[in-house]
Amino acid sequence: MSELFTIRVGDRKPYLAYKFPFPLTDALGVTFSARDPATDAVFVDDQPAVIANGTYLVNDQMVTYTPADGVAFYPWTALDTSMKRDVFLFLFHVNWPGNLPETVPSDGYGKGRIGDNF
Repeated sequence: MSELFTIRVGDRKPYLAYKFPFPLTDALGVTFSARDPATDAVFVDDQPAVIANGTYLVNDQMVTYTPADGVAFYPWTALDTSMKRDVFLFLFHVNWPGNLPETVPSDGYGKGRIGDNF
């Protein structure tokens, strides 16, 4: 995904949604990590993401996903969005059967920003 995800300081929605280039039907789980490249600090470290399996409100429309659609969400914690970050880089880690990890995207990083709030 090449677009820049944006959330504001203190917000916990919207969740960061990611469309994998493959189904997650057989995945044992997905985790999320984020790093601030300005400080090199990891501020979300391998935290559980949710493999989409149900109906969700996305861009003001109800959408139904199954694991076969390859979509995962990261639900923010209050600490995750507690400070402004002009840019952050993120990765998802998929755990496949047989203890076979896979990091996505495999080339580069997803990008986001935590904008100020008032």
